Amino acid sequence: MNYLFKGSLYGYLCENCSEPLGNIEVLLYRPWQTEKIVEHVIADTKETFHLVTKEESVKKGYPIATVKTDSNGNFEFTLDEKWGNTAFDIDLICSSVPHMQAKQSRRNPIQLHLTTLYPQWRLNREQESYFFQWEYYISNKWWCQIRGNYFDAWVICGYLRHCKTRQPIANASVTAWDADFLTDDNLGTAVTDANGHFRIDYTSIQFKQTFLSPLINVETDPGLPLTFQSGPDVYFKAEIKGVNLLNETAADKRKNVGYCLCVNLCSEVSVVPPGNPGNFPSAWTGIGSEFDVSGIVPARSFDPDGYAGIPKYALTSIINLTGQAAYETTTHIPIKYRFRISAVTTDNGTTPPDLSNFTQIVGVTPGLFASRPVATLLSSLNHVATVWSDQSDFDANGWFDLNHAIARTINQAKVISPTPAEWDSYTVIDSDTLLSLNTTALITNPPQKPDILPGSVAVGVSVPVNTLPVTKVAILFEIGVVTGSGPDDFDPIAGSGTILNSVVVNNNNVFMKLAVSELEATTLCTPISGDIHAKYTVYHPHLASSSLYLSSNSGSVHRDITDAFLPKSGNTSHSIQGGANNNLKLNNPPSDLIKCTYSLKLYARARLHDGVNAWSDSGPVEQIFFYDI
Repeated sequence: MNYLFKGSLYGYLCENCSEPLGNIEVLLYRPWQTEKIVEHVIADTKETFHLVTKEESVKKGYPIATVKTDSNGNFEFTLDEKWGNTAFDIDLICSSVPHMQAKQSRRNPIQLHLTTLYPQWRLNREQESYFFQWEYYISNKWWCQIRGNYFDAWVICGYLRHCKTRQPIANASVTAWDADFLTDDNLGTAVTDANGHFRIDYTSIQFKQTFLSPLINVETDPGLPLTFQSGPDVYFKAEIKGVNLLNETAADKRKNVGYCLCVNLCSEVSVVPPGNPGNFPSAWTGIGSEFDVSGIVPARSFDPDGYAGIPKYALTSIINLTGQAAYETTTHIPIKYRFRISAVTTDNGTTPPDLSNFTQIVGVTPGLFASRPVATLLSSLNHVATVWSDQSDFDANGWFDLNHAIARTINQAKVISPTPAEWDSYTVIDSDTLLSLNTTALITNPPQKPDILPGSVAVGVSVPVNTLPVTKVAILFEIGVVTGSGPDDFDPIAGSGTILNSVVVNNNNVFMKLAVSELEATTLCTPISGDIHAKYTVYHPHLASSSLYLSSNSGSVHRDITDAFLPKSGNTSHSIQGGANNNLKLNNPPSDLIKCTYSLKLYARARLHDGVNAWSDSGPVEQIFFYDI
């Protein structure tokens, strides 16, 4: 009667991540330390596992039987009756490990002793044989050391989930980077499965690249002083079809990691797979990518007066109102949201304006709505369609229906798609923007004024403070299930009612004028000599900086022109809105102006931001003159 010994072998990489040991040779021996059979049989396998030395291998002699595991780590021995009542030493021969990237297997395989096992045979009457089923996991402590030390096989095993719901994010490309002194190393990219799981395999060569590679490969740490470590400093980035899910930097690195790294990554971006109603937390959280409306992150929040961030920005142009919104309830009832605006404001951190003041509505009040991407769709064949908000997605009360926007986008995609049916099953990827608001059309308190006319202020004359007012609005976010046709017929859900009490908005250009006094008495083409004087005027209600710079074609003069106001940088004071001078001398004593052509340039910058980018310098306003001795 035959004895059938079936087994499965696995190696732990992490507590919740393992791999089958495929293509591994399994050896059965008679126990070579016969006096310790009982001791070895009852011992914990963690205590018996070890690397077999050459001396021990010789003493073991020839194995009773050998077999290789299949790709799933399974093996099977068929033994005759004489082995039905004995214990076995079980060893492995490893010439490679799963997912190993090296082109060739190890020349000198290693032998590992697992345990001494006394099978508990069970009778299989139908097949007239005995069988024994056995499963063995090598601990991550041992298996990671074996993979890395003997085969230079490094691995990252991780999960990508939504930060709040903890739902797995599938089909995302996760890339691991090693932060290095000169150039960060790409360790590899993997795509998450339905459980959000990913695995990246790499070798030490990938993170030891230097400018001297391949002659010299070594792992370096970023920064100074230059240090050398044995493991990489790992950070991650993740995306789906160009939509960013995770954007870590070297500052987020996990320093000097070992052969096996196990991570749980999370993204704030909501990814809703087919058939999922999108029942995740809804919230208006920010303006653009830079500012936080909750006040949780002080450096990115709005101060009591409504200025954004540490530089105290006013918002300008079209701003994205960002966050996330579920588009259906669990029972597939559509969820809608809207933004209302009030010209009445209160200080942030105090009681908000009364709801009756929020009379302007994005999508209803003319000019407030701006079309922008609000989601991305991924078809069953991995084709991508961008969902743009449209005026048709609003009802008469300003409720925005993302379901309508998605359906409209899918209908358009089916028209141009070679396989329209692929859009019957799609994944929704949140694009962060809920709606976009055109600040130029806002009714503010006090009202926004147009730019100062160039001829209304003479060059060298100061513009009075508060010529252009500081204008503000309050913003209200509402989300829920619309129950009727009235403006307030809706059942709010969690996240509804968020109010930013005050936000400063401005759409004025910086007012700048510049002249050279000595040219005003002649023409712009007349050579001038002697002492040269500039006139300038700079103004903006949210002025950040200004400077005046003189340079010569010959290169002999390159310098800032200074007075009590110039240069100005990093200004956050509302009382400093500009400066002027009608007699600013350009010559340095003794006169450093040689016979040459000169350029005088005036720059200024306003504290304006659209939530993604700050305004750059305005200007230059330039005056060119020829100096003749």
